[in-house]
Amino acid sequence: MKIPLAIVIVLQVVFGILYAYKTPHWEAPDEPAHFNYVRQIAESGTLPVLAPGDYDQAYLEKIKTAKFPANASIDAIRYESYQPPLYYLAAAPVYLAARAFGLDTVLALRLFSVALSVPLLLLAYRVLAQVFAENKVLGLAGVGFIATVPMHLAITAAINADTLAELVLAALLLISVLRVQGKLSDRRFILLGGIGYGLALMTSTKIYPSALLLLLAEFGFINRRLEVRGWKLEVGSWKVLVSLFALALVISSWWFVRNALVYGVTDPLGWKMHDAIVTGQPTTTEWIARFGFKNIFADFFIITFKSFWAQFGWMGVLVNDRIYVALFALTTAAMLGALLWVIRLARARANFSRSVLWNWLILAVLLFTTVLAHAWYNLRFVQPQGRYLFPALIPIAAFFVAGVYELFDKRYARIIFALLYVALLGLDYVSLFWFIVPQLTG
Repeated sequence: MKIPLAIVIVLQVVFGILYAYKTPHWEAPDEPAHFNYVRQIAESGTLPVLAPGDYDQAYLEKIKTAKFPANASIDAIRYESYQPPLYYLAAAPVYLAARAFGLDTVLALRLFSVALSVPLLLLAYRVLAQVFAENKVLGLAGVGFIATVPMHLAITAAINADTLAELVLAALLLISVLRVQGKLSDRRFILLGGIGYGLALMTSTKIYPSALLLLLAEFGFINRRLEVRGWKLEVGSWKVLVSLFALALVISSWWFVRNALVYGVTDPLGWKMHDAIVTGQPTTTEWIARFGFKNIFADFFIITFKSFWAQFGWMGVLVNDRIYVALFALTTAAMLGALLWVIRLARARANFSRSVLWNWLILAVLLFTTVLAHAWYNLRFVQPQGRYLFPALIPIAAFFVAGVYELFDKRYARIIFALLYVALLGLDYVSLFWFIVPQLTG
């Protein structure tokens, strides 16, 4: 599988570079605010502080509508300044190097994100290879899916912390799966899990629920080793978990202390400050009163679906409706197949090792918590963006390829997945050159 995997990664990088180069500056969600975070660290050596005036809805809409003209300043767009700092600290040297050599700093930072997608795909393959231990084709197909979802490709070619967050989360998934299988000793689990979750706390609040993965991994390890059913932890396991999360806090606690000093003891994540300054951003309550619950409820699912697959720029660039219909048919078929896969797995669970069952439980929990977090955020603000589901892209890919595999004759699996991969590559090309470039530069 090394050569096919290498091909998938190389093509992902090629398309990532094309998206980074061809997409006009700032035409990715929240990109100016992420850029200003990196720039402040690089130029001043200090972390930014979110403050009133960092979000101007009217001005932002004005320059978005005008397609970010060269004479429009983005300096005051700083509403991401409350985010955890790891990505921005890592990106600052890239900004400085690009500036020193007279290169385009925006493009350089975009290419940094593209570079992060390489270890992400490698870790995703390691996870999926463990999950589909008896069928490596499915692991490769899952990585091919992750690498070719057009919207995910666009996000990994933009300035944001999302790709690093997915990378850290993939590492935590791998740690969890290996622990369940007994391939990590207590000491290594504490060390790797503690460092991994400490980095997660420093990367993005979207992946904070990944603590559940580590907890489930320990439950799975003990229950598999002791061959007991239900939920059981030994005294030693509690010590392992306490040590792991203590290490994570040692790594990240300075960030929360700093926020408590800056935003107040009751706001260690800066969320209250963020909600206070984003005046003008549509709230769910306002839109329900204006358009009705049924319309908002339907829009949540429709927009989430479209923007998971292909809704670019600041949600303003859509592809042809026929493409969405085809993607809906594909998604529905894969979901049906995944349901059949789960039913078969449940009925034949006695024939599978406990590690297999725990692996799928870990994936399901990550998917569920990600969907729940997406829905919860939309209870406050109207933000049905499918990219918020990307932290769960590995489990989504696992269920997707399992579903497709379940529906077709197993003898033709390689051909079917190869054709699907080529079709998604074609969609990546079409999305960029038929829709993104013409609509954002025309």
